[in-house]
Amino acid sequence: MNKILLVCAAGMSTSMLMKRIKDYANSVGHESVIEAHGVDVLKDVIANYDVVLVAPQIRFKLTEIQKLAEMNGKKSEAISPLLYGAMNGEKVYQQAVDLISSK
Repeated sequence: MNKILLVCAAGMSTSMLMKRIKDYANSVGHESVIEAHGVDVLKDVIANYDVVLVAPQIRFKLTEIQKLAEMNGKKSEAISPLLYGAMNGEKVYQQAVDLISSK
């Protein structure tokens, strides 16, 4: 089971993308936990996930998030603004799965 965390400014703006990712994962029969949280709670929840994807609007915090992720044995990466804007759940899900499998 893949456990994917989407991080944004307040955890709200990624909720639509989160739903699209869940819908895609379900449609292909992948059991996954996909949640969105604000960056302010990342330290409290990061241990519960396999990978952290960072929304474009907080990309400026990517280095900080990557350091925290590494300290917790997790991978992290920014979501492409094009994929985010298009709400492309399939490609963002694949990005997460690729990161998880690259461990």
